[in-house]
Amino acid sequence: MKTIVVPFDFSTNATHALAYALQLSAVTYSPVLVFHVLHESPYRLASATTPAEMDELIRFDEQEKIRELDKAIGELLPTLPVKINRELISSKVQYHALIVEKTIEVAQAAEAGLIVMGTHGASGIRKWLFGSNTANMVARCPIPVLAIPEQYAYKPISRLLYASDLENLETELNTLIPFAIRLHAVIDVLHLDYGEHEKKISTDTAERVLRNLPYQFIMLHTVTADLNKSLMKQLNQSVQSMQPEWLVMFTRGRNFWDRIFSGSRTEDMVQALPVPILSMKKPGASTT
Repeated sequence: MKTIVVPFDFSTNATHALAYALQLSAVTYSPVLVFHVLHESPYRLASATTPAEMDELIRFDEQEKIRELDKAIGELLPTLPVKINRELISSKVQYHALIVEKTIEVAQAAEAGLIVMGTHGASGIRKWLFGSNTANMVARCPIPVLAIPEQYAYKPISRLLYASDLENLETELNTLIPFAIRLHAVIDVLHLDYGEHEKKISTDTAERVLRNLPYQFIMLHTVTADLNKSLMKQLNQSVQSMQPEWLVMFTRGRNFWDRIFSGSRTEDMVQALPVPILSMKKPGASTT
């Protein structure tokens, strides 16, 4: 796995996501870049009388924040159950008005293979998916984003549950397989069957695709969808029965999440995202 980027805002959830990312790094031997986007108060910057003074204020605050960031990392490391190679961890702070855009830019410059972020419980999940910086990240970032539920403790990853509509099965599996190989994980392909449509291949064709792939630890599970239950509830039922460490979805953007939460009741929301969810872009999906 390439570099793991962790956007960090010093919150409890960001610290939790960082702890997860560091333990994942210990398994995959991946470098971790912890990145903080610095937001200066416009009133503070307004105190500068020249562009040079403004640059000096920004540089001073960046240096102060990088010290705080390194301190937070240093305090977290001894609390983890595994030893982390400190040389694999780097930190970066930059001032920028646009958090998502700057994070994506930094991640792409680092040739990152994964961005790890946290979620905030039931109400926060809606915020995470609709209208927050993380929502924009999932919708726009071409790099896979792994969302870590609040209070979810890292577990060895042996099973990935990939929810598939059977539209771009081979292409999507070829994107996912490198993760599975690095993690030594089985891929369970879950298809919630809502009936035939023109872009979807048959289950017989899907089985042939799986047999011809270079990775053999893949199984197809087809479940008849229940139109009286929300998609989120049905996904949760499969997660509970199959016990994966990650739920994997290929998305086209926010419309996908609208469908996931459509019809979900409050009790469904409480159970939403019981495991980390890896969001990857569907082939041809726009990131704008």
